[in-house]
Amino acid sequence: MGIIAMLLSLLVLTFLYRRMIARDVPETIGRKQALVPVLLGFVSLPLALIFTFACVGSLINAVGYTPTDHPLLAQSIISAFLFAGLTEELAKFLMIVAAFKVFRSTVRNVYEYMLIGAAVGFGFTLPEEFLYGSDLITFLLRLDFIAGHLVFGLIMTYYLGLAEHKKITNQGSPAKEYLFALLIPILLHTLYDACTVNNKFLSHNDENIQGIGVIIGLGWSLAAFVLQIVILLKYKKNAGKLCSLRLLPEES
Repeated sequence: MGIIAMLLSLLVLTFLYRRMIARDVPETIGRKQALVPVLLGFVSLPLALIFTFACVGSLINAVGYTPTDHPLLAQSIISAFLFAGLTEELAKFLMIVAAFKVFRSTVRNVYEYMLIGAAVGFGFTLPEEFLYGSDLITFLLRLDFIAGHLVFGLIMTYYLGLAEHKKITNQGSPAKEYLFALLIPILLHTLYDACTVNNKFLSHNDENIQGIGVIIGLGWSLAAFVLQIVILLKYKKNAGKLCSLRLLPEES
């Protein structure tokens, strides 16, 4: 099942990523610039696991904290934040920054920076689907948001790209954009996992509480499905404008 989940993700995300690259004007990025961030996305998954188990896990053990001390909703949110939203988005952020450093002299505009974010999210998704998609229920729960990591990467690099554009064009402090670049993907990721794979209502002994969990999960799954389409269409519509926001100094 894990291989099927990974191959399905590969097909869907390859289609989306190729369409995104085709919208890069006046000319598209090269093959190396398209593929290296995908490979870095692969690397971001084990990095996220290190953050989760070595850093967050060790910290929790050291202070003796257990999420079960809280109500079910708080348990779901805290667990999703500590073990997915924070650690996974931080790992991808580091790989996105690394990719931008590698291609800094060739990333011409905000849209091309966003392609890096999409690629890292693409790369992260494949091993994650292989790892977690082996369970049928988890696979089905994740199917609605198959482009989730790609979308999170787009949001992150949209704001990172705007921050770089501000610096290049001397438009003031980019502090707000840097804050949004991390905060929005972390919050969205945390919310998604809290309502689906980290939904503690679903594992409760009481069937009525389980039913509440099912309603929460189905409701957010539908919302997440719509959200990813809205975001993808928004950036598709604005691709030309984003391509006009330069990240390289104008040639004299």
